[in-house]
Amino acid sequence: MKVGSTSLKFAKINNNTKGIMGGKVMTERQRELLKRIIIIAIPIAIQNLINVGVSVTDTLMIGNISEIQLAGISQANQPYFIFTTLIFGLASGSMVLNAQYWGQKDTGAIKAIIGLMMRIGIIGGVIASAVVIIFPEQAVSIFTNEAEVINYGAQYLKIVGLSYVFSAFTGIYLMGLRSIQNVKISMYIYGLSFMLNVFLNYTFIFGKFGMPRLECRGAAIATLISRIFESILVLIYMYKIEDKIKFRVKDILCKTSKYWKSIATYSLPVLLSEINWGLGISMQAAIIGRLGSNVIAANSFINVFQQLSGVAMMGLGGATGVVLGNLIGKGKKHEEEVISFSKLLLKISVILGVIVVIMVLAIRPIAPSFINSSEQTAELIKSMLYVSSFLLFFQAITITIFVGILRAGGDTAFCAAIDIGTLWICKISLGLLCAFVLKLHPVLVYLILSSDECVKALITIPRVWKGKWIHYTTV
Repeated sequence: MKVGSTSLKFAKINNNTKGIMGGKVMTERQRELLKRIIIIAIPIAIQNLINVGVSVTDTLMIGNISEIQLAGISQANQPYFIFTTLIFGLASGSMVLNAQYWGQKDTGAIKAIIGLMMRIGIIGGVIASAVVIIFPEQAVSIFTNEAEVINYGAQYLKIVGLSYVFSAFTGIYLMGLRSIQNVKISMYIYGLSFMLNVFLNYTFIFGKFGMPRLECRGAAIATLISRIFESILVLIYMYKIEDKIKFRVKDILCKTSKYWKSIATYSLPVLLSEINWGLGISMQAAIIGRLGSNVIAANSFINVFQQLSGVAMMGLGGATGVVLGNLIGKGKKHEEEVISFSKLLLKISVILGVIVVIMVLAIRPIAPSFINSSEQTAELIKSMLYVSSFLLFFQAITITIFVGILRAGGDTAFCAAIDIGTLWICKISLGLLCAFVLKLHPVLVYLILSSDECVKALITIPRVWKGKWIHYTTV
């Protein structure tokens, strides 16, 4: 009853609102598509909220013990962050094709592509785990030169490094299900994992229920157990419940040669773009990691805060990619509808960005009180949140464009070129100059390191408006 009344109100609002469409009333078909976007976006947003919740609990619990341990975990998570961009790149690359294959109901192609991406991800996970477990100090020292931070980070990394393979298996499979509009299972699995993680964090970090007090090592153990738990739930769902594509573990080894051309053309640029982004963000962490432990701690808190603020953006971007991809997969006859709807989604992303900015600025005065921070770190957090609000506004736009619109249209080579260019020219090169040559204040350095999102938005908005981004990847 509530859903029906909400939909009725939503329709009435749209019938009376002309501003969002630039003077045009939203059509019945656009309302139908927008409703589908919302249905898919909410579980994706909740899933992202749950994933961020894991970082939030680590940050709050460890942050109330020690700034140094918080900084250590933050820098130790950089190798994992790079690895997760590989996983996200593999999964997103497969979604570019699979969303359109699902529009054609070609489940054989979907299974083959998920299997290939999972094969690459698991092999990558084994290699990454071996490197960080054997060389933990060296891995953390890439991102900071603070001895205490390296020590705590290495303790964390030795344990959490074992989780990489499980993350690859779970992440690629669940994101593969998104392309067939099955998004709720991700929310349920990550939700159960999150509850387990919070309980285990509390138990092992603080030494409750007869367990020893392990602090940062306790956080690592909790994360590892939670990742294993997720994989077990995925296997149960895969074999006992899922019946649309019927993917099985044996499909990881299935033949994929007939899809290589499409994968190389449309999926590979997504993978390269995500890996490039991960390396760039980690390079940013390395720059910040040499500005002092208080700057690292402030940045750690800001990162989690940004992730929390961005859950709705990721929901909108992910749902946009699925719905537009399915629509494009049905053929050229829907092209005009796709372009018109993408413009509407772009306008919605601007409104979402404004809402996020208002929320960030509202919470800014009390934000430092969430962790046990020094006065200097607290002031850094407040100042950096001003910059963060600027970043998040443009991120709302670029996530919708890059993760949603352009990738749905197979415009992946253009996305990769813009990602690589803006990241290394605007973010990293200027960031290095400002931090180590000009030696500017850390907040100004952080502003420069956030500037690429603005440039990306200004470059890509005209491309979306002209409709030159649609490519039929399954033809």
